[in-house]
Amino acid sequence: MQEAERSVLHVLPHAGGGGDTYVDVLGEMRGYRFRRVYVVGKRKPGVGEVAKGIADLLRALRGYDLLHVHGEATAGLFLPLLAARPSVVTLHGLHLLRRVGGIRRRAATLNLHAVVRAATRTICVSNAEREHLAAVVGPAIRQRVVVVRNGVRPLPRPADAGRAAVRTELGVDSAPPLAIWVGSLDERRDPFVVIRAAARTSTPLVMVGDGPLRSEAELIARPPVHIVGQRDDVPRLLAAADFFVLMSEREGLSFALLEAMACGLPAIVADVPENIEAVGDSGIPVRYGDEPALVSAFRRLADHPAERAELGERARLRVTSRFDVGTMLERTRAIYDEVLAERKSPRARGSRSV
Repeated sequence: MQEAERSVLHVLPHAGGGGDTYVDVLGEMRGYRFRRVYVVGKRKPGVGEVAKGIADLLRALRGYDLLHVHGEATAGLFLPLLAARPSVVTLHGLHLLRRVGGIRRRAATLNLHAVVRAATRTICVSNAEREHLAAVVGPAIRQRVVVVRNGVRPLPRPADAGRAAVRTELGVDSAPPLAIWVGSLDERRDPFVVIRAAARTSTPLVMVGDGPLRSEAELIARPPVHIVGQRDDVPRLLAAADFFVLMSEREGLSFALLEAMACGLPAIVADVPENIEAVGDSGIPVRYGDEPALVSAFRRLADHPAERAELGERARLRVTSRFDVGTMLERTRAIYDEVLAERKSPRARGSRSV
């Protein structure tokens, strides 16, 4: 007899972003069925919207075998439920902790302690994130924290005809190397310095994404910079590009970056630990917001096709060996299995006062 599928409720802070991509990837997992819900429908909601979202979610929880919450801020809203039922939290970059200071950082630290104690397992998406978390929560509860790196599928090598068609569509000349940005235009990234670097080096740049800084970015963007908003053909656009740019002040483990690497693109990235862990020796890290360094990196990749090709091949091999989607699915499924088995054990339930 075929084993019945077990059910997982994914709780995300809002629609869009890496959390949605993460759940999309997990949707291929055998033996589990998923439903996703959002605390609110937009970024930066009011207090009333959050309260209503929580009340709605509490009603939605009935009938699910496992609760999977995304982000430490969202997890902090559901501490009693995390402790009371089989639960997993994925942190996705410790964004709350890393963006606040002073007394608010102290509160974020206490929240992290509570989240890791309450959840049956906590997933970090990179080794760098786990090291940061371990320094905050201490050794007593580290055993509940596991690393499952984000993963993507290898992408086929682009055909010349397809590359040419995309460039024509974008109004980009076929000769110069094309840079691409894929990500939200928001306050934790710096689209403006990337736009200026492209302009200073006369490098065609296509920016894929939306966000609160889009209007301002469009005001300063001039050809050869093209801001195209959200697209559902990102692999096609990546295949037409020659290198990728990610300027992020803080990061989880960017799916967009991994997808670019899987397409054989070298990347210029802000030198936060998670980005460096992703690119290794296949990309160029620069200090966040350092415009001269970014201009130098643009020129290096634009002017040296042989190095660009070598870095791109390293990127493709690195994704295949370290950031494979199959490994991500297998390890996450094993965690789900362990969590459900552990919470059935009376001895395990009695040991949660660590």
